[in-house]
Amino acid sequence: MKLTKDLGFVKNLLLTTVVGGLTGLLNYVFNIIVARYTDSSIFGTFSAAMAVIYLLQIPFTSIQAVITKKVGENRKYDLNRFKWTSLFTFSAIGIAMSSILFLLKTPLANIASIPENLFIYLAVVLAIAFISSIAKGILLGTERIATVNLLIFGETILKLVMGVVAIKMGGSLPLLMLGNCLPAIITTLFVLPLTKLNGEKLEKKLSINYKELILTTISFLLLSAPYTLDLILVNTTFRSEYSAVSLLGKLVYFASITIASVMFARLSNLSTVKAEKRTLVISLVGTVMIGLILTLGLFFFKNFVINMTIGSQYLSIAPYIALFGLCMTGYAVVYMLANYFISISSFKYIFILIFMTALQVYLFLNYNDTLMQVLTNQMIVYASLTVLTLIYLFLTFKKRHDGEETQNIEKE
Repeated sequence: MKLTKDLGFVKNLLLTTVVGGLTGLLNYVFNIIVARYTDSSIFGTFSAAMAVIYLLQIPFTSIQAVITKKVGENRKYDLNRFKWTSLFTFSAIGIAMSSILFLLKTPLANIASIPENLFIYLAVVLAIAFISSIAKGILLGTERIATVNLLIFGETILKLVMGVVAIKMGGSLPLLMLGNCLPAIITTLFVLPLTKLNGEKLEKKLSINYKELILTTISFLLLSAPYTLDLILVNTTFRSEYSAVSLLGKLVYFASITIASVMFARLSNLSTVKAEKRTLVISLVGTVMIGLILTLGLFFFKNFVINMTIGSQYLSIAPYIALFGLCMTGYAVVYMLANYFISISSFKYIFILIFMTALQVYLFLNYNDTLMQVLTNQMIVYASLTVLTLIYLFLTFKKRHDGEETQNIEKE
């Protein structure tokens, strides 16, 4: 039985790796056409706006994770009421939060160094992030991995079409930004009514644990800091060059974490420490392999990759991209492990993330005069975060192993 489940899990990982790889490629085509076919000022502003968008979409990730976990733990029950309650609740919260964001547009625009008139679109992105997470969380909770992959692939195609139209319009920043949210709300409104969650009658009302949701949101928010704060804090005089390095480096990162949602869905349906460890190890092997293969590709074909993607005007960044890709592999491992900690409600990990965020801000405030300084800042952050996360993993394993042994002794 265990072997059958493991084979099914590996099959889902392979499917997600292939489809996720294609999706990641299309997402990068979207970013690359912005870098290649717009001037440096638009690309720099777009990169800063994307950093804010990454932060605003944290609620999507946390809500999806909490719903995946809740559905995975209760999938044998009738959860249709839970589905609609979650939709209405998070829609209301999303509208309220996006309104607050828009009201604070002036001070936030000064901090992020982006035009104030773009905040109406950022508010839309935030509102949709709260809504569009419901459907995917439910599908992942019931381990409908193929369906989720097809939805994300379809959304990416639509996003790319919107990107091409935006470029044809001279680099329309509003359309480029909305391309990151409108496809998701379209698929959500289409899929959610069709998703049935029939099962045994649930005697008690199933609700979201908001304390866990807040802690999960804080975890993902702090976890996103290393690859978002840099684009906001980096010196604007060489922001476009650093954005180019970051863009290619993140190709490694996003490709390596495509299987994170599959791992989280599997963990949400498991009940023993041994099974969780096995799932985690299988997932980490996949993540590291993807990261190292892509990093080697960047090392051996760096000039070709730059010429074919962002253009020859960025060839000066060639010496840095493979090393940055290696950092991204380590960061991908961190992301996978953070998902594991969240799945077992181990939120003390937040203190490590707080420390790393403070370290990153300190480094950028004091060393932000050259491109090499900024790259060194990021290498220090990623290396430190990887080491601290692995130490925390070791301590977590030891604590859970000792706890499981104590439970077994008490049962005997």
